[in-house]
Amino acid sequence: MSYSKFTTLTIVKKKFNLTLDETRNLFTTVPEVKISEILATILAEKVPLALAISTEKARSELIISPILVSVARWVSK
Repeated sequence: MSYSKFTTLTIVKKKFNLTLDETRNLFTTVPEVKISEILATILAEKVPLALAISTEKARSELIISPILVSVARWVSK
């Protein structure tokens, strides 16, 4: 079932018998990292297009993919 079939978090929780724990911040010890100028440029160009197209695929290809590539480059250093 595609993500778009789940219209609310409540439906997802019910379908998969999940509970949500919002009491902890899992990333408090992770230091903030400044994004590269290349990533900033790519996002400045592509985010408006992804939001205009307004599909999960557009967001994945135009926003998430460049971020993951940037993270992979950062981790491999």
